Amino acid sequence: METPAGDLPGGSVFSARSLVFSVLCAAVSVWCLRTGFLSFLFLFPLGLAAFFWGAKAAWAAGILAAAGNIILSLWVYFYQNAEPALLRWNAQYYTVMVLAFSWINAPLNRGGIMMGGVYRIAGGAVCCALLISPIFLSLMADPQTGAFVSRHIASFGFSGSPGAAGAVDFTPEEIIASLVYAGLRGGILVSCAFFLALSRQLAWGIARLVRRTLPAKPEEFHAHPLLIWALSLALGAVLLGRMRELDTLEITGWNVLVLSGILYLVQGGSIAVHYLVKAPPLPRVLINLGLILLFFTPGINAALLGILALLGIAENWVPFRAPKPGPPPTPEA
Repeated sequence: METPAGDLPGGSVFSARSLVFSVLCAAVSVWCLRTGFLSFLFLFPLGLAAFFWGAKAAWAAGILAAAGNIILSLWVYFYQNAEPALLRWNAQYYTVMVLAFSWINAPLNRGGIMMGGVYRIAGGAVCCALLISPIFLSLMADPQTGAFVSRHIASFGFSGSPGAAGAVDFTPEEIIASLVYAGLRGGILVSCAFFLALSRQLAWGIARLVRRTLPAKPEEFHAHPLLIWALSLALGAVLLGRMRELDTLEITGWNVLVLSGILYLVQGGSIAVHYLVKAPPLPRVLINLGLILLFFTPGINAALLGILALLGIAENWVPFRAPKPGPPPTPEA
């Protein structure tokens, strides 16, 4: 689904009330990041500032949140003796994500507005992944990270030695190597896209319920026809990179493949929504509840996402949303 672009309220007005709301949203965002339990919602308050008060409030909240988190990280480092590598990762990751999210909600030029919400999220996720990857690699190579992982392994009762059944627990080095392998091959890109899209959709939904001025029906999303060629070339790059042991080619192919899959997943979801909105109210509610239950069921949710992505790919050849031909016009007497 694609939320409307370029329709933020009050884009030319920045009052004292909007400033106070921006400061409040920035403070809540930093608090969510630090709580641990609500950390996945750290971008959501910044989306509320955008959809309630407009573009200027969105950027004010984002800049204030990034600056506040950096100041708080410095305070924790000097007065709480926290690990500097993790604090540096926290501050850099948060700043990159917040600035990208601010641009997604309030693009600074008309070209960004015309891109549409889905392509802005995809572009923001790509930029975040490119900027976060070097930070992620330096964090994984830091000895403090290994010690941090070791403590968490011990807290779960793993020791890295053969167990009673002869199985060997994962060592910190193996866990870090697995994180690096998966992260560089689309994991970082997926996590960035997930947080950006989830926060934007939640903020847009809450703003629409409260204000009732935003369009109730999301715009239909159609991936570019040339995207299927990008997906095909990416798949070939992955296979060739593995055969020739060319890590750079393989990593690039995986990320393009993952990005194409995300866009086709959104297109498949748009196709499903296209038919759901035509259903009667009661069946529509039951179908939505069933889909929510399936989405949160382990194993089935992965199959459901795969089906939606394949549905989006199939629309390159099958026009699922093509308008049905109407009755022939009545000839004149």
